[in-house]
Amino acid sequence: MLDLHSHVLPGLDDGAPDMEQALAMCRLALDDGVRLMAATPHWYPARDPLTMGEISRAVGALRVALASAGLPLELVAGAEVALDPDLPRLAKEGVLPTLGGGPYFLLECPLHTSPRLLPDLIYSLRLAGLRPILAHAERTWAGTENWDWLQGLVGQGCLVQVTAASLTGKLGSAPRKTAEALLSLGLVNLLASDAHSVNWRPPGLSQAAAVAERLCEAGAAEVLTRLTPQAVLAGEEPPPAPQPARRRGLFFWRK
Repeated sequence: MLDLHSHVLPGLDDGAPDMEQALAMCRLALDDGVRLMAATPHWYPARDPLTMGEISRAVGALRVALASAGLPLELVAGAEVALDPDLPRLAKEGVLPTLGGGPYFLLECPLHTSPRLLPDLIYSLRLAGLRPILAHAERTWAGTENWDWLQGLVGQGCLVQVTAASLTGKLGSAPRKTAEALLSLGLVNLLASDAHSVNWRPPGLSQAAAVAERLCEAGAAEVLTRLTPQAVLAGEEPPPAPQPARRRGLFFWRK
């Protein structure tokens, strides 16, 4: 499995505080079957953001530590980019950090962000050659009932990421129900851990992948945790989002 959203780089944000914790998170990921993680520290355009050089150096240091510890986990550089009206300009200037240096990047919208803010921004980013992945959509818009606007953004080329711990219910019932609703509409492109520590939102995708495999048509887990992340890192068009399992014409999720 490939995990494209994690805060594993030590000391850069609210994720791993030091190298010891970073390595512990990597061990958990490997034990769960993850072979590649994207290191995606928070990136706030309005707050003297990290440079791509700083992120790359931190990734390099963690790679060295992984090799010394005998941990065969691949790392790629990226960031979780906060919503900001200046993003199209930063994208054109080439300073907006993307996943592995390709056209895709994680876009973090503040919780309860109004969908009305997004279409024009997404349009401008697409003109700049970038493809946003909406990070933890099930938490940002927990409890939303009408998803027509999100389907419109997907039509513009956006991808949708759901957090593993939301789908398993570890982050509460509202994110779980929203994650299931997004799966029921075929709007989820990939699962990621959004890991911050070994305890709070730890690495690991297997439990959520099993839930998705049960709720969606066969092969959903592979699409969400391997095929789509691979396409993202290669800068290619991803496979279609998994569709819900049909039982007597209905999509079933846990109550």
